[in-house]
Amino acid sequence: MAQQVKKSAEPGLVSGGRSVTLKRSVTIKVIVTEKFKQYMLFEIAEARKNTEARLIQIDQQLGQVSKLVESESGQQLISQKVDSEKIQLKATLADLEAREKAVHVLALDTHFIQGNIDGFVSVSEGDNLYEKLGGMEILAKDGVIQKISSLGAIS
Repeated sequence: MAQQVKKSAEPGLVSGGRSVTLKRSVTIKVIVTEKFKQYMLFEIAEARKNTEARLIQIDQQLGQVSKLVESESGQQLISQKVDSEKIQLKATLADLEAREKAVHVLALDTHFIQGNIDGFVSVSEGDNLYEKLGGMEILAKDGVIQKISSLGAIS
């Protein structure tokens, strides 16, 4: 029994031209609702709780490590590193407090940029690179996508 072999296009070719997948930025915007504000406040509270727990843990560990290190210079080095981490954690707490205040004053039904993520787009020979790589926006309300458009189109 004879087998038929079907010739396929050269790898990487789409519609007669080369194709490649590229990364682009996608902005996530949300419509501010009470549900969104409660979600953000919950996330901030969890981050604060974890940061405060880490501060307590650092103090406890410092006491244990200081007993093990005999030299004064070793204790000073450990103390400096601990102080540096505590300063960073306290700055994080201040930032979280500022975020919490900002969430409270967000007006309902306004747009809030929640962040950016990387998206991927396939481009082929003949495509308009500026259109393909131009930023994209996703507008969501309570986790449900309302609109996907080119960057700047959602106001």
